Amino acid sequence: MSFKSNLLLWKEYLKIGISTAMEYRFNFVIQSVTMALNDIIWIAFWWILFSKFPVIQGWELKDIVILYAVLITSFGISGVLLGNRSQISTIIAEGGLDFYLGLPKNELFHVLISKSDWYSMGDLGLGIILAGFFLHLEQWPLFLLLVVFAAVIITSYNVISGSLAFIFGHVEETSKTLNMSLISFGSYPIDIYTGVTKFILLTLIPAGFVSSIPAQILKQFSWEWMFLLAGASVIFLIIAYI
Repeated sequence: MSFKSNLLLWKEYLKIGISTAMEYRFNFVIQSVTMALNDIIWIAFWWILFSKFPVIQGWELKDIVILYAVLITSFGISGVLLGNRSQISTIIAEGGLDFYLGLPKNELFHVLISKSDWYSMGDLGLGIILAGFFLHLEQWPLFLLLVVFAAVIITSYNVISGSLAFIFGHVEETSKTLNMSLISFGSYPIDIYTGVTKFILLTLIPAGFVSSIPAQILKQFSWEWMFLLAGASVIFLIIAYI
């Protein structure tokens, strides 16, 4: 299929997803608000901590909020636009790939777009609101670019962890744990980790690339970190595709 055909297919799936979400709009609103409240509670935790310790490893409350804004915005975008990213292992284990393999479309792209996690709108909306409060207008183009890189890494990592089902069969819980570890570790600044743990969070579990490094770039721009982030997103995308 051509690039244009893929975009048209994506558009149709999004329309179906919106219609489905609106059919159960009360449930959609409740779950979206619940996700946003969960994020707010997490921010409240950091606010309490920084009220006692204004600076932690060079990070201030504003830096943490920006870190979290990048994380939940990229997570939200990935969920809304590529909602099946967290269901790869289940689709493989239950033989669901047969449907996609029988159609003349790019299988991986089709799998990812065929479902939208509209509840991620809570994350996406709150992330944009936080960025609006704590970023200057001239920082927004960079913020959006960094969010795209982070979303690519989140989606690619989900695909990689889900693809373990090709080797080990039913790995739904393992895949879910790996995916959640990316978000959990990404909720903390990378500088609180040291040694082997920090190395792992920049390689095997790229949590640093989906939050801390983008936040650091927004705080103090660095071409070195920018190229590393862009390179990491390309590498994980290639591995996921393979």
